Amino acid sequence: MRVLVFGGTRYFGRAAVEILLSQGHRVSVFTRGNVRPPFWDQIEHIQGDRTDIEGLVSKLKGRKFDAVIDNQCFTREEAEGAVRALRGNIGRYVVASTVSTYGEGGHALRRQTVSGPPASNEERFWVDYRLIDPVPEDASDVSKQPWEYRSTLSKYGEGKRHVERVMLESPRDWPFVAIRVPATLGPDDPTGRFAWWLWRIQDGDPVILPDGGKHAVQLGYSLDLARFIVDCLTAPKVPRQIYNFAQRETPRFVHVLEAIADSAGRPLNAVAIPSEILHRFSGLPWHEWSYAPFCDLNITMSLRKAEQDVGLPYTPLREWVKATTDWYLANPAALETTRWSELRWKEVLFAGKWKAARERLGWRFEGEPSP
Repeated sequence: MRVLVFGGTRYFGRAAVEILLSQGHRVSVFTRGNVRPPFWDQIEHIQGDRTDIEGLVSKLKGRKFDAVIDNQCFTREEAEGAVRALRGNIGRYVVASTVSTYGEGGHALRRQTVSGPPASNEERFWVDYRLIDPVPEDASDVSKQPWEYRSTLSKYGEGKRHVERVMLESPRDWPFVAIRVPATLGPDDPTGRFAWWLWRIQDGDPVILPDGGKHAVQLGYSLDLARFIVDCLTAPKVPRQIYNFAQRETPRFVHVLEAIADSAGRPLNAVAIPSEILHRFSGLPWHEWSYAPFCDLNITMSLRKAEQDVGLPYTPLREWVKATTDWYLANPAALETTRWSELRWKEVLFAGKWKAARERLGWRFEGEPSP
């Protein structure tokens, strides 16, 4: 196949290009060219800026591709530009979307805390999914969402809803596949969310774990996501479809941290503290989404449709956590820029105070061993 990839030089986009090349496909990469992976001499480079809509249209109009992977589409304008440039000349268009289209976690501009003012439904884009857990793709009807960017919601989430709406309202001959992706981890993760926890586990000092990390999390692994994207290019049932993607496991968050610690050869020196105590008394920025990633209850997406139509690549939790940990330990500079590292001393101090108070009171979480 002749495949066009928007981006393709970092993270799961790069992994998708590597898979395509290993399968013998011809790959063109549309990018500014600032990052040049080792496969650079094996691909065609189309230099351009994904946000320059007219430039994109002029460089791609009339060119034919069997398939397109677009991990760099974040707005209505960028989605409409892709349709303008490629309609009638491609066999499949696969675009990355997000679990955030469903609302709840990650959609408000701030994290809800017990010590802060309550967030309104408009701020949270609140949807009650408790009766339909796990959540299927048709639970979110983006066609009913407005085109404007609402000031109370994240620009990223709003933009991805717009992208999906463009797809759904596109001409019937536009062969799109949109993939709703959860928080996805793996080597060279640009978000730094995995590194946030590994860096703290590495130093050996106490790691604050809200509510003991008892909540379940649904994550993605970047290499499995890349494989799924490539599989969507040829799967027979998928044109004009939206799919949920994630790892099959939904572990408790503390189990994810245990896997990271084991992979790093370190003990998990976690201190379980009730969220309410942390929010009210720690003085740490729990209202920020980038602080202590994954410490919120998230919805769980149904994977049934993706499994039936395409098939889900599967790497066990401990295997992909080990691969990710090994990459970071081999690239320590990626850990040195961990966000909120300047507050580490404050975390350690509060954890120590809580441990001392807990020992005096003889208090512990249900099922937690005695200190």
